[in-house]
Amino acid sequence: MAQRDDFYIGYAPVPPSVRRLLLWFIPVLVLCVLGLAIIAPPLHFDQANPGQVIKKSQVFEGLLLAEPSPHLLVPNPEVPDQPFKVYPLSGLSKMLPGAAVMKNAGSWVKLEGTLVRRPPYEMLAARSAETIDIPAGAERVEEQTVSLGEFAIAGEIVDGKCYPGIMKPGRTKTHRACAIRCISGGVPPVFRSENSSGQSLYFMLSDLKGEAVNSRVLNMVADPIKITGEVMQYGDSFILKADPATYERLPA
Repeated sequence: MAQRDDFYIGYAPVPPSVRRLLLWFIPVLVLCVLGLAIIAPPLHFDQANPGQVIKKSQVFEGLLLAEPSPHLLVPNPEVPDQPFKVYPLSGLSKMLPGAAVMKNAGSWVKLEGTLVRRPPYEMLAARSAETIDIPAGAERVEEQTVSLGEFAIAGEIVDGKCYPGIMKPGRTKTHRACAIRCISGGVPPVFRSENSSGQSLYFMLSDLKGEAVNSRVLNMVADPIKITGEVMQYGDSFILKADPATYERLPA
């Protein structure tokens, strides 16, 4: 008589060969799932600080400036040595803030926007702005920019809107195409680096004239690079001034 293969039927007793398979397969499957749950999170960089979008629109009062990238300087009296907090600005899409906002550049404004944050970096997607009177005792911006000297810093250019939380992960080659589109549209490019303790540092980028570099850094976005230039303390932030032609690509 020919040998019959075991065939599983839901309402019938489990065949011995299927039972033997399940006895080793199910424990192995459980161990694999547990192992993946332990191993996978550390492989997802920035998992501990993925960024956040504060969906409710907020209002900020500060000095609106266009260079080197659109940003808002908001008085920060709680920190005497950093009297301004710097908020890079974008529009609501992959563009710089609209003309209705940027026509007020150089003036104190009441700006409405959406806060996007990956501490310590924060930015605003601007909705609208209207001019206001200069606050009494407002600090002079020129007095807040202090040169810290020349440094060679390794890091990556990210777009200032997606990286802090609009997109995840928001950096490296995975996000390159989106970052290029944002930066080419006027979203501030931000240089992200890490210090010896693994803490993230962020720099606004400018050329030697203090002007925007967006169109000149697109071929470097999302790659490991080194920038040698002058670091300026600017409120609670930093500006890295260098000629984009001198940026150096590093081995991946």
